[in-house]
Amino acid sequence: MEPPIIFFHPSERQRTDYRVAVSAWTDNSPLEQGQFYPRKRMTAEERFWWSSHFFDAVEVSSSFRTIPSAEITARWARRTPSKFLFNVKAHGLLTGHYLDVAGLPETLKKMIPRGQHMRRRVPSTVFGAKARSWAFAELRKALQPLRLVGKLGYVLFQLAPWIKPTDETLSYLSTLRDEVPGAVIAVEFRNHAWFGQHTDDTLRFLAMHGLTYVSIDVPRSRATVPYLPALTSSSAVFRLGTGKGLLDGPQLKTLRVGEKRDDLYSEQELDEIAQAAGALNGKAARVHIVMTSNRRDDQVINGLKLKAMLLGDWYPPDREALIDELDDRRSRVEATRCAGGAVLRR
Repeated sequence: MEPPIIFFHPSERQRTDYRVAVSAWTDNSPLEQGQFYPRKRMTAEERFWWSSHFFDAVEVSSSFRTIPSAEITARWARRTPSKFLFNVKAHGLLTGHYLDVAGLPETLKKMIPRGQHMRRRVPSTVFGAKARSWAFAELRKALQPLRLVGKLGYVLFQLAPWIKPTDETLSYLSTLRDEVPGAVIAVEFRNHAWFGQHTDDTLRFLAMHGLTYVSIDVPRSRATVPYLPALTSSSAVFRLGTGKGLLDGPQLKTLRVGEKRDDLYSEQELDEIAQAAGALNGKAARVHIVMTSNRRDDQVINGLKLKAMLLGDWYPPDREALIDELDDRRSRVEATRCAGGAVLRR
């Protein structure tokens, strides 16, 4: 495997912080079909609590559809270990995607032009600058509680697959750090026009504007982008493990090809990923590796193996002791609920 392409050069050697994360904690497949969670019935809060003992970061995908309130993100911050990180996806309005009208907040629904509001899905392009300004303001509010306690990893701008390197797109990308100040801005390209003979221009542009390149591993076809480890800022991001949802839009269907990418990685594949990430040791301040599969326990199995490869002194927690702690938490919650009911009955 070729070494990562380096477009960012720190002034001194970095103490690289490696973070391996899963992409969500509410998917049902791992709970129903996997073995990672100890109980088949667990609340989202319990799954989050359990997962945070194995991984010290998570990627929030729900923010792509609905920007969370500051109250919600403050609760995330309170309920996680002190060094835990949240990587947050930017809303689809800010990344050029089609949007489900039913899921939009009332503020955005009112901004849909006449003649478009009866459609089930609308393109981001029907919204003007006012709508984007509103979305950026809401995103800044949501991120603030995480930033204040040092729990914000990066903000992911996962560009729609049809977004190409036009002057308009480049101008927009150059504004992201001003729109979301104080955050690591990670940009993921899903159109092959950014690569090939334009690869160096793409990476040089990101480095020039202090933006983080996202290396992705997706099924290969002429329409998809290459797996290309690279460093364009003090942070590096690898997003690995799925081809689902690669394409989006009314005329485009989900791409599925022969290569498995929502299943388990082989030991050789994991070793190659670990080598690419390891090659950034001393060059990047932080390296994020996010497993995005939502099939059974695949992302957990892949992630735990990568943690062991990258962090020689890391060991998973004692599972049985953690189960006892989970049961104790449940007992205390139930006791509190019963006590509250007794007070109400009086």
